Amino acid sequence: MKAHAIAISILLAGLASLVGCAGSLGAGDDGGCQVTLSYTPSPVIAGPDAEVRVSSTYSGAGGTPSYAWRVLKGGLPVAFQDAQSDHSEITFLATEPGTFNVTLDLTPSLGEFCPQGQATVNALLDANTLAARLHVTPPATVQAPLIDRAIQIHNATDFDMGAVVLEAGVVSTGVVRNGATGIPAYLQFIPLGMSGAIVETFANASGAYSVRLLDQPHDVIVIPAVAGVAPRKLLNMAPTQTVLAVNGGSTISGTVHQGGTAIANAKVQLTIDGVPTTLTTTAANGTFSVLGVPVSGASVKVEVTPPAASGLPRLEATGTLDVAATVDIAYGTLQLRNLGGVPVRRGGAAQLTKKVVIVGTVANVGTVTAGSSAIATGFVRIPTTTDGTGVLPLLFAPAGPLFAVTTVFAGDQVTPADLAVGSLDLTAGVPAQIDAPAMTPFSTTASGPTDPLDGATLDLVPTRALALAGASSRHFIADASGHVTGLLPTGGAFDVRWSDPASRRAPRVETDVTSVLGSYLLPPAVFVSGDLTVTGSSNPVVGASVQILCSTCSGLDRNRPIAEVASDQHGTFTVAVPDPGAL
Repeated sequence: MKAHAIAISILLAGLASLVGCAGSLGAGDDGGCQVTLSYTPSPVIAGPDAEVRVSSTYSGAGGTPSYAWRVLKGGLPVAFQDAQSDHSEITFLATEPGTFNVTLDLTPSLGEFCPQGQATVNALLDANTLAARLHVTPPATVQAPLIDRAIQIHNATDFDMGAVVLEAGVVSTGVVRNGATGIPAYLQFIPLGMSGAIVETFANASGAYSVRLLDQPHDVIVIPAVAGVAPRKLLNMAPTQTVLAVNGGSTISGTVHQGGTAIANAKVQLTIDGVPTTLTTTAANGTFSVLGVPVSGASVKVEVTPPAASGLPRLEATGTLDVAATVDIAYGTLQLRNLGGVPVRRGGAAQLTKKVVIVGTVANVGTVTAGSSAIATGFVRIPTTTDGTGVLPLLFAPAGPLFAVTTVFAGDQVTPADLAVGSLDLTAGVPAQIDAPAMTPFSTTASGPTDPLDGATLDLVPTRALALAGASSRHFIADASGHVTGLLPTGGAFDVRWSDPASRRAPRVETDVTSVLGSYLLPPAVFVSGDLTVTGSSNPVVGASVQILCSTCSGLDRNRPIAEVASDQHGTFTVAVPDPGAL
């Protein structure tokens, strides 16, 4: 492993087994004598005058002890001085970033045995940091809930976390009830202060559930699986809570229309403060009603999916709406184009019985008004299939710049899918044909500063039109020269995601690009490592998913890993993360 490094400041309380309020802790305990080390300052910022003071405490032994200290960095001794006349404290200089291992052999005068006290001091560079989260998901065979903890990644300092102890948690059993009746439901348990550690489960037909949780209060989102009961969020629920009570909530009503014309058979759902309402369908006069729980001042998201034959886009708007008022959902004036009879061709060849998805976005597609108003965006996704002559059936789409994603070949275990992204500008009218351009070959190489990265992986994650059409990611593995060749859907856009399973370099991500470069230099890595165990057990946690996630991101990017590994047969993990100083 390179001598770059990472230092992680655990930001949550409750990690005393890793980081104490005065710095890293180390203790030895044979059931009698116990030795504990702590240090200040925390964190330690390396420099010519960076003095570290390490203090010791002990219990369970009598008499006057003798102290034998040792400080090592990279296996080499580091000079230190006594800071107390009784030798119970020492100081040393952390002139360079890195890990300092401090040990104390304490021998009581009455002859008791004391196990060695230990502390790991990670000296950091005072430079760029990356706000991130350590997300650990144990395998199903391990009796511990997942964790998601805020961390700070500092540049140029590897950090060995030592023992990362997962809490065993508690088994929470209860029942979801509507009045006196148990009902089936989908449940999300969100621990307070750790919103990324969501535990999901289902209540059965009788409403009963059993789930292992962290031993702390949770907010619980309950999505009933029966009609007439509103989803809701129950706040600050203890794991010992035995009943999750739900009811019909409030009726939220409204109308979906375009001008003076009602839109029937449209699917409508609201999401209030992150909790969905029931899903409903508009009546012939465009009216609807859903069940939900209004929250004063909360953000409300409104989603409408009109019937496919209407040609209207799916509508989405978000704002601070008063759902106690009638919700008026108004599509603006949209001109529709009939694509029936338009041929789909690759070159001059008609594409017979091929799947085609018409996609795109329409700005300012309408408004949602409930007390206040929110501007709506339209999302077009119209799946269809060409007939035996290669032309589209009768279908309508909004006038404007759209795209047609054609599946020329669906792919199999040997050959990847053959997709095409054709421009479909319906602003002025209907084109004479839709083009399904041939795939574009690419050739690229992943490398470090001088050497190719054999075995590096490349993932091309669809964005824009391909994402709207539901296209899958494309995965490649570099050969011995770090080289990858493949085919790209012409006209498509992707996130380019390189990673090195051998952890020689850190992952590299290029977002929303339309072509693949000839070469990519992967950034230098800093490393976070540790050993996973569960409270009360010395057995390693094998096969846990360990991810470093973005702390400041939103949307899909919030839960998209910066880097990830699985713990090995010893419960050990080492994650290579881009050095913040190189970003």
